[in-house]
Amino acid sequence: MKQPFQAESTTPELETRQFISFDGAIRHVSAYQRPDRYRTIEKTLGEQFRIARGGGYSYAAASFGKNSIVQDLTRFNRILKFEPQHGLITVEAGITLASLLSVTVPAGLWLPVIPGYPAITIGGCVASNVHGKNPATKGTFRKCVRQITLFHPAYGVFSASEENHPEIFDLTCGGYGLTGVILSVTLQLEKLPGTTTVTRRIEVGALDEAYQVITASSATHDFAYSMHQALPEPRIFGRGYVSCGHMPIVTNPPGWQIPRHRVVTAANRGRMPISIFGSRRTKMILAAHWGLEKAKKVEITEPLFEALFPFARNGYYFWLYGKIGFAEYQMIIPYNEVESFLVEFQKILLKEKPPAVMCSLKLFKGTQRLLRFETDGVCLALDLVRSVQTDRFLAILDSMLMSSGGIPYLIKDSRLPEQVVKKCYPQFEVMKKGLMDYDPKRLYRSEMSERLAL
Repeated sequence: MKQPFQAESTTPELETRQFISFDGAIRHVSAYQRPDRYRTIEKTLGEQFRIARGGGYSYAAASFGKNSIVQDLTRFNRILKFEPQHGLITVEAGITLASLLSVTVPAGLWLPVIPGYPAITIGGCVASNVHGKNPATKGTFRKCVRQITLFHPAYGVFSASEENHPEIFDLTCGGYGLTGVILSVTLQLEKLPGTTTVTRRIEVGALDEAYQVITASSATHDFAYSMHQALPEPRIFGRGYVSCGHMPIVTNPPGWQIPRHRVVTAANRGRMPISIFGSRRTKMILAAHWGLEKAKKVEITEPLFEALFPFARNGYYFWLYGKIGFAEYQMIIPYNEVESFLVEFQKILLKEKPPAVMCSLKLFKGTQRLLRFETDGVCLALDLVRSVQTDRFLAILDSMLMSSGGIPYLIKDSRLPEQVVKKCYPQFEVMKKGLMDYDPKRLYRSEMSERLAL
């Protein structure tokens, strides 16, 4: 590690701002700065707690906290170096996925691991170790990362990779911003097969049926995942469709086009005073949605942007939850527990009748380490209207997941208890000790890290 860093003695001026987790559950007024120069980041904040923030799309409060200064990195959005001949690109942490792809796609290159919204920043992708629609074949975001440039007031600016400071690199990929400010990232790109996707849609009536179809489709398609209605009624729950597809190979890919769409943010997501989802309204909305889906063609060809980011032009889904917000529980269930888990999951959901709306399945592959959402199994995600009833049901899911040996995704659940994370992640204490050894003062903290006693 570098020698101790001496920051400038002047303290930057700070504003105050209210921050809201994307699910609408956590609200805090925090000190805030939006720097546009590296020297602003390096100015001393003394021993005040702080945390970096990108697009703010974490469902949990991973990029703000009531006791932490929020450092907004969205002005750091430049491409620093692009080497298409080597498939490498170095970007500042605040650049969005859409902006990065606008440069790489015309060059016939892309990131094989892309989460589902275009305004997510690269720094956020690293900090959360995100995944895309094909984690069983492409893994998680850390596999795209070759080097990270970090700032920490104890060490200054330094680089970390698998060869240089590998222990810090390991803590940072999926470290939820707790190792310092990610300034820039060097990414390994892959050759882009094409700029359209051909998706085949297969209608299914239950989660276990979808699991079988996805498993059978994964070997012959670039991606396979399912979407289901989750209304807790026997004739409705579980019906949905599996989408499996590929990108046809083209010799000269056309330019990257971003269609007009209204950007959903944590701040504007809850503008509607009430939730449209609830009781009979949910049933009517889902019935209409199901009718539209059944009317679609079995095979669909669509532009790459719309295939990668389906919620970009369907952001109304998040607005329909209103100010009260929503809850998502995303988990990976070990393969040897999947069939029994899905049966019990459906049984308990139909019994407890929480205000569930949608759920989905996809296959996962990886080695679980530290607090990274990565292991072999099936990823199951469930969206619900936020309520006391929902919290009771999610506590039951916590117990089921702990018993099955599965893991929950920390950034998708703003109420996830510390004891559940400790039980599900065997290396919880290893992660905690690693952070303490690296940063004894634990300067980087968020609401999420404090809730989980990290």
